[in-house]
Amino acid sequence: MTRSERAPLVTDAIPPLLRRRGITQRQLLVAVLTGALVLALFASHDTPVWTEHLGDSPFVHRLYGAIVSWNDAMERAGLDRPHKILRDATVRVLNLQWNGDNN
Repeated sequence: MTRSERAPLVTDAIPPLLRRRGITQRQLLVAVLTGALVLALFASHDTPVWTEHLGDSPFVHRLYGAIVSWNDAMERAGLDRPHKILRDATVRVLNLQWNGDNN
């Protein structure tokens, strides 16, 4: 092992041998598509709001309609429950913090 491998220039916990290995473009594409699919399935509730910030064009209006339809389908399938549970838990924690409940 060379001196540069023993003492990397960065101060994180990633070993030098792992730092030098990367992923292929195909692996990156799969990771990005997987993330997009997970967001589309479980975070569809917020997507219509994000779309409203894209501007006012015919394309955005068609896109907004498609996204609202997708969100409705995810609600009918029950895939919006994790989002609602997490949001409700966050609200409860924030209410405890601001109300000063010390039970």
